[in-house]
Amino acid sequence: MKTNRNDSCPCGSGEKYKNCCEQKRFKSGDKNQLTRWLISAGLGLFLAVFVWGVIEFFATEHPEMEAYKCDNPNCGQIHYRQKVDSN
Repeated sequence: MKTNRNDSCPCGSGEKYKNCCEQKRFKSGDKNQLTRWLISAGLGLFLAVFVWGVIEFFATEHPEMEAYKCDNPNCGQIHYRQKVDSN
């Protein structure tokens, strides 16, 4: 049977369940603490690498590209190459 938050605590302390044993469920002795920590660390690492990649992309120079039609008659695609200044 499920204990409601406002019922007396089944441990016999006389307090409401929400003020007694319900709060004990979320203390540091939780068996899933390591799993939550690993997920949080992995997410933090992913976000850090993502932000670093975005900053690195916009901080470097990229050569100007031009589109050209492939010379191969079997290839109908448009390809890109570095634009060359012809003076």
